[in-house]
Amino acid sequence: MKFLLFITGIWLYAAQTQTLNYIGMSKQDIIKVMGKSNPGFDLDEGAVNKTYKYLKFVDKYNEETWLFFLADDDICIRTKLISDFSNQKIRTDELNKKYKKAGENKWEFTEKGITYIVELNKEEWFFTIVTKEKK
Repeated sequence: MKFLLFITGIWLYAAQTQTLNYIGMSKQDIIKVMGKSNPGFDLDEGAVNKTYKYLKFVDKYNEETWLFFLADDDICIRTKLISDFSNQKIRTDELNKKYKKAGENKWEFTEKGITYIVELNKEEWFFTIVTKEKK
């Protein structure tokens, strides 16, 4: 019974993390919203990258990292969730439930007249989910 509750808790935790579209949000709004809607993720302010401007959040289990890429005006233009393969089924089920299928490992959704593409990419040791405006 405890195991079932544990699995249910993980599923509910995972299901809440990709519910919002952060594209178009300001840096400060992302920090506020992530703190409220995804309390299992902590802002990692130690990340420094001179090529990209982004916010980095890491989950408390060190299984997932969420990057929010920012334009020069600190507005989010793309997100990337990097995750351990142990979360792939949960994440894929979540994407299938929330978005319209647009191909193999691709989904689409429209919000405020803008269409977004969501892509799941399998790497050697992990997978990523990238959300960006469809061009």
